This record gives sequence, structure tokens and C-alpha cells, in this order.
Amino acid sequence: MLGTFNWITIVWPMVASACLVLGLIHLRIVFGDGQRAPHLFFAIAAFAVAVVSGFELTLLCTSDLARYQEVLRWAVVPIGIMVAATACFIRSFFGTGRLWLLVAGVALNLVAQAANLLSAEPVVRHAVDLKQVTSFGGAAYTVPTIINGSWERVELLSVLLVLAFMADASWQLWKKGGRRRAVVVGGGALFFLFVARGHAVLIENGLLQTPYFVSFAFLGVICAMAHELSSDVLRVAMLSRRLRESEWRSDLAARAASLGFWTLDIQKDELWASDSARALFGVSPDERISMNRFFELVHPDHRDAVKRAIENSLKGSGEYEVDYRVQLDDGRIRWISAHGRTDFDEAGKPRLFSGALADITERRQSEIELRQLRGQLAHAGRVSVMGQLAASMAHELNQPLGAILSNAEAAELFLKQDPPALNELADILADIRKDDERAGEVIRRMRALLRRQDMECVTLDVNPLVQDVFRLVSADAALRQTVVQLDLAPDLPGVEGDRIHLQQVVLNLIMNALEAMGAQSAPKRVVMVSTRRGEDGTVRLCVADSGPGISEASLPLLFDPFFTTKPNGMGMGLAICHRIIEAHAGRIRAENRAEGGALFTVTLPARAGVSSG
Repeated sequence: MLGTFNWITIVWPMVASACLVLGLIHLRIVFGDGQRAPHLFFAIAAFAVAVVSGFELTLLCTSDLARYQEVLRWAVVPIGIMVAATACFIRSFFGTGRLWLLVAGVALNLVAQAANLLSAEPVVRHAVDLKQVTSFGGAAYTVPTIINGSWERVELLSVLLVLAFMADASWQLWKKGGRRRAVVVGGGALFFLFVARGHAVLIENGLLQTPYFVSFAFLGVICAMAHELSSDVLRVAMLSRRLRESEWRSDLAARAASLGFWTLDIQKDELWASDSARALFGVSPDERISMNRFFELVHPDHRDAVKRAIENSLKGSGEYEVDYRVQLDDGRIRWISAHGRTDFDEAGKPRLFSGALADITERRQSEIELRQLRGQLAHAGRVSVMGQLAASMAHELNQPLGAILSNAEAAELFLKQDPPALNELADILADIRKDDERAGEVIRRMRALLRRQDMECVTLDVNPLVQDVFRLVSADAALRQTVVQLDLAPDLPGVEGDRIHLQQVVLNLIMNALEAMGAQSAPKRVVMVSTRRGEDGTVRLCVADSGPGISEASLPLLFDPFFTTKPNGMGMGLAICHRIIEAHAGRIRAENRAEGGALFTVTLPARAGVSSG
């Protein structure tokens, strides 16, 4: 052993130390995230270079031929691991290269080294003589005389296959656009592996008398790989910082908008929820939330709907949208609007289920209050209209009531006869029953319009609905000396709607038409009510009058609340009609007729497959 302290005994340990430090750093990254295969292969290659550096230092300082041969024989093991790990790093880091080249090169090298270790004599290379050489600085080292064995060509072929794999992987990455990485890592590995193997061949053939520096050459490869890996680590660190900033901004925006975010790991059944989402459900920040716990928080009336929405998202298009209530521990009810999407893996199985939550409690309460207000306004409109019809109702009721009284008086006279005229009494009773039914029908229609109720949508025939209103206003029209004409198209399709609300619309439109013609002479007072089948699958109801029409300035404002053209009007009748028709998914418009007067057209969607007969 040449045991002097010189530059050789300093430089090679420094190479080993550098490789060990780099290997340990990236091995720590591997343990932090087991999916980082490039870091694992880098750590193996770095440790192998450190071991090779130790073998090289031993060879340089050994003067005993038998010991030199034994060290040389075992040195090929870390060298083979180093080359294989470098090639595997390129494969995992680039994601390119022909796999069969990699497998063939590593397998041939493994076979050659196994034959060299298992045979009685070395079959790859054999040291037959040693020579001590003094370099600059007075450092002495050992140079061998090598004879190549029969398996040396197999080992050389394995190196050529690995070189071919590296070149192919780098070229494919170059074509994909990763040119810098292909040059730095792929080009560096090719260059230094070629230099290391070529330099070893020159030494073993006696053309050079220098120390082996395979570890030095591969230190360049390690540095190139570490440079690219560190770039990725720095990039991840920057992305992580930006992500934290983005999360901070998102959380700030979410709090301002009362939004919450959640992600469900389907395989682990773990539900992550942001602090704002937990606050919406009244859950503490440290409580673990599972799907069972989530469904416990959902109001019992909405659990089935939420489950169906989740199942449809996991098995269908992946979209998730549902509104539901949650019941907090303090008894309060909160409305939640949830929107999400399912992330599927390559096999098409759901992996992650994530989305956002919004507190819509105030909006729901406003909608309820708005519906109640609309109902109150509609009720007020009905009462206002019925006030105008009170006189005509009294007139219409007086006729059957007067007939009933006359028939009752006649019945008394017949009963006082001796004997009583019983045959005449039967006819009188039949007349009384008919007059009573007529009066009851008038009262029923008036009570229906006055009754305050929510919408109850059923399939309706428009023509009978118009006829009911016509009978209701006929007496008032007669008092106003106005003719109301009906032109009802047969075989109209049915519509989906609330009978009372739609009757109110027709009643409002007809009463407005009657009032609009108050200044006209009696012969010209005509109201035309017609129904038609629309070409676009709709039912149209038109109310036209022969009055003065609507001014151009008033037309755009007719359906606005509190706008009226009447001196004593409330400005709510047409606004209520507009709301009712909108609630029925229909349209209402007003225009002036060319021949004079106004025309109101109501368009309602027809129900497919249903006809009024």
C-alpha cells in the first residue's frame, strides 16, 4: 500500500463525498414522495459513483498484484450499477427511449459481470503486472498491465447498447421540444460515459499511464442530472409558493362571497373542506368528515336528492349541481348550492370529486318573500277587478233570485187551492232548482277569483277558460252597452297552468278593454276575444278592442309596476298579468291595431300530446 498523503488521497475522497451528499439529498426527496423515480435512480447512481471512487483510490494505492486483481474484479459491480442507474434515470426523467435497448444493455452487462465473478479466473479483464508511476507533486500511483478476457466483448457490447439507448432517448426528447434537457442530461451522459470507457481502454492497452478516473467522468453526469433535478425542485418550490398565494387569494375571495371548497378522495373516503366550507356546515376545523358524516348534516328531506346527484356525477358526465338544506347543531336551517365535477383516472374510474359551495339562504328567503308578495299583489288585483264587477254580479244574481221568489209565491197559491195543484208544483220546483244552480255558479266563479292561493298547475283547455270569464263579464258588458265577441279555434292543444291565475289575466284584459272604450259611442264598442294555434307549438289568446289605442310613449311601460294610463288606476293590473304569464313560461305583448284600438296577445307553450278536443 502506497500510504503517502498527497493530492490523490484528497481528490478521490472529495468526489466520493460530493456524490454521497447529492445522493442523500435526493434519497430524502424519494422518501418524501415515493412516486419520484428519477430521484431514486439519481441517488443510486450517485452512491455507485462514490463506491467506484473508493475502488479507484484503492487501485491507485495498491502495489500487491493479487489484491489489485481482486479489487479490479469487484470494481465492475458498482460500475455496472452506475451505468444502469444512469440509463434508468434517463428513461424515467425523459419518458422516452426504446425500452428493449435499455433492457438488453443492462442484461448483457449483468451476464458478463456474473460470469467474471463466478469463474475461477477473471474472464473480462485480468491484471498481469503493476507499475508505480510518479506524477506531478511527487504523488505515486499504480498503473496495471491488462489482458482482456473472452467476455470483454460482451461487456463492450452492453456499453454500446446503453449508449444507443441514451442517444435514442435524447433524440426523441429533442423532437418533443425538451432540447435543453436532452443536451444537458442526455448529451452529458453520452459524452462522459464515452470518455470514461475510452480512457479505461487506453489505460488497459498500455497507451496511457494515468489513474482511472471513471468516477470523475461520472461526476460530470451526476452534476448534469442534479442540475436538471434541482431546476425541477426549484420550479416546484416556486409553484408551491404561487399556489399558497393563490390559495390565500381564493380563500379571501371565498370568504367575501360566502363560498367554500371541498375535495373527496373516493378511494380513501376522505373529504377535505376549506375553513369557509366547514363554517357553512357548522363543523369544527379539526373534525374528520366522511361521506356518512356529510349525509348526517344534510336535511333529511334532501338526502335522497343529494345522493342521486352524486351518483349521477360519479357514473355519468361528471358534473354535479344540486341545492339542498343543512341543519346546524343550533337548530338553524341553511340553504347550500353545490357545484362540482368528478375527476376520472385512465381506466375511467372516479378518483377525485371536488367542487364549491355557496350559502344561498338569503336568496332562498328572498324568493319565498317575493312569491308571497306576488301572491298578495295578485290577490289585490283580483279584489280590485271584482270591485268593478260588483254591480254586474248583483244584477246577474238578482235575476235567478227574483225568479226563485216568484216561483215560491206561485207555489204558495197552488198549495192553498182545494185540492192543491200538485202537478203544477213539480214544474215550479224544477224551475227553482235551475235558478238556484245558476246563482250558485255565479257565486262560485266570483269566490274562485277572490280566493287567495298559490299556483296549482294542471292541464287546461283555453277555450272553456275563456268562456267562463265571458259569462262572468257579460252582465257588466251589457251595462256598458259593449259587445263581447268570441272567436275560439277548435282542437287547440292543452296548456299547463293555473286556472284561477289565467282566468285573472283574461278578466283583466277584457275589463281593461271595456274601460278603454268608455268614451266611444255605443255601436262602436266591440271587444273581440280569440284563440289560435301558433305555428311554433304554442296557444295564442288575443283580446282586441275598438277604443282609441295606446300612445307610443306608453307602449314600452305598460307592464311596469305602478304605471297606469287611468286617472284612478293603481298600475298593477297589467304588471300582475305579466308576472303570471312569465310564471307560465309564456309571453304577453301589447300593440295598436291598424284599424284602430289596442291588441293584447298572450302566448302560452302547448303541452305535447294533449288536445283540448
